[in-house]
Amino acid sequence: MTHAKVISAVSVSGGETVYLTSCDAWTGDVTMAELLGAEDFDWRLAFAQRLREVTGARLVDAVEGEFGFARLAAA
Repeated sequence: MTHAKVISAVSVSGGETVYLTSCDAWTGDVTMAELLGAEDFDWRLAFAQRLREVTGARLVDAVEGEFGFARLAAA
């Protein structure tokens, strides 16, 4: 079974961890992150890696939490 994922990166301006939203913005709140299925991993990650406001964009395991919001999967 493939886990859902979110895209995580580090903000160049502040150094904090941020997550990509479905409207292509970055947020520090993982619950606002776009929850991705396997069919979207490659193209969304490629998009995120081209953005200059962040560095180190990567896929992170996540699950759908309460009310459909993303949350990080337990390690």
